[in-house]
Amino acid sequence: MKKKIETIKQRIAAHKVQKELQKGRRDKGATIKRIVAFFNRYLAVCFVFILVYLFLLYLLVRVERNVPGSTIKTMGHAIWYSLATLTTVGYGDFYPVTPAGRVIASVFLVLGIGLLGFFVGFMVEFFARIRPAVILSINAAKPWYIFTARSPQAMIFAENLKAVRHDAMIIYASTKDDDKSSRFISVSWPVEELIERRGSLYDAHVMCMKENEMENFLDAVALSDIEVPIICLADFTPAHHPMNINFFSLTDCTARIFWQQYPITGKTETILLIGFGNAGSVMLDRAIELNVLYDDQSIRYHVFGESSEYRRNRKLLSDIVSVNEIVDDRDCIIFHDDLWNTDEELLASADRIVLCADEEQENIEILHTIQKFFTVRGSIYIYNSNVRSVATPFGQTRDVLTPAFVLHNCLSDMALCRHEMFRFMFGGDIPMWENLNSLIKDINYVTTDHISVKVRMLLGDEAPNKPFDEIPPEILRKAAAVFDSMEGEEKERLRRIEHNRNIRFYKLHNFRYGETIDDEQRINPLIRPYDELDERGKVLADTSWALITELASHKEAKRRR
Repeated sequence: MKKKIETIKQRIAAHKVQKELQKGRRDKGATIKRIVAFFNRYLAVCFVFILVYLFLLYLLVRVERNVPGSTIKTMGHAIWYSLATLTTVGYGDFYPVTPAGRVIASVFLVLGIGLLGFFVGFMVEFFARIRPAVILSINAAKPWYIFTARSPQAMIFAENLKAVRHDAMIIYASTKDDDKSSRFISVSWPVEELIERRGSLYDAHVMCMKENEMENFLDAVALSDIEVPIICLADFTPAHHPMNINFFSLTDCTARIFWQQYPITGKTETILLIGFGNAGSVMLDRAIELNVLYDDQSIRYHVFGESSEYRRNRKLLSDIVSVNEIVDDRDCIIFHDDLWNTDEELLASADRIVLCADEEQENIEILHTIQKFFTVRGSIYIYNSNVRSVATPFGQTRDVLTPAFVLHNCLSDMALCRHEMFRFMFGGDIPMWENLNSLIKDINYVTTDHISVKVRMLLGDEAPNKPFDEIPPEILRKAAAVFDSMEGEEKERLRRIEHNRNIRFYKLHNFRYGETIDDEQRINPLIRPYDELDERGKVLADTSWALITELASHKEAKRRR
């Protein structure tokens, strides 16, 4: 395990060196140097203009002062005349009368136009450069969210963030300032320099949210030395990565939101997943992990689409669900090789139909076909679409890119809390949070997401159909009181369900039973039937149920702030 971590760390370090050679690190005096260079460039031009200006004034006085009728006889006269000419005012009280003087005056007229453009350009560029620095200095105490690019995803999240956190400073780094709106700031400075300007790491976030997810990953790794939270939009999470990087996926957030907002309520339900790409795979994974309410439930998932790779990767899938065979006391997954519109009776009898192809156009075409040719009694859900007539849309970017699901502060807090309780009860064999790989952290995240299901199991119809972090603390306290009042077989049943849910996660990721815990070898002593556990192993399930109380306390503490 250690050897693998060191290898990945070496790879990350090598990438940082390469990134540093490509871009170069700015030293602490870089800002001052650029300001000096900016002024030096304009000062050099000004100096040349002043020399030419004084020379022309001298010539003008020489050719005009001894001529009868001349009005320009001293340097004072010449300066006044030049100012009136250069500013295009032209009072007419001083003027040249000699041919040579008029030639010099013509030069002043041309210079007047050039100087006016020069000073206007200087002032525009000066204020364009100084404006962001002034705004950032004034708002240094506010929370900063520094984006690596001004992508569509970044702008959507920024709007959602400002809606709930009005004092947040939205800053687009390394971006041309083409928007003068005071709500958002675009600057040419890189992320490192913006953090230096802030002078404090408190309440600052770096948001790697470019359109290219691999670029986000590389940016996050390169910036990880800056000890601020880094939020990285990527569909993949490396097993080991710097502690301050938090990865999130649009498809994963979509699946989490869907099964919490539109939960399973009965022991038996027939669900059709049509269009089985990346989004469909994640939807099914999260369904298997989250939709666990009864010990004898039989949720039937019918999958239409290319599923061969999904099945090849999940070697132990048949250990946790019935595959391609419907049974009455176990969840079932039926992978269909024929097309979705072959079985008319199945379409008509389904409790819900989820159109989850990766492309919106494909989902819309399937929906159009269903409307035109088939009768359905269940609810229809359509992924990544604005269609609202006969289907319920879900997974739209604007609904997913919210502070709750991107920053997932509450999710992380509760996942860490669950892990620490687990370590306390199990003993020193469990690694600390910072030493866990991403997969084991994910089981704590899934357990936290399952709080909404647990509340529904305890309160029934009184439970709201909301994600766990939107459930009011009063409801959480009520659910916790119901659990605490249980004893005997009733509590044992809930422990069994929770243990089986954990087994689902492990076996979905090809973990097997082993005498010791070794996450790299994917073995764990808890991966066995509930009845074979010792008393301590059975009581470990209570840590997950205790999260209901912990979440209530967490929410109440936030209210008091």
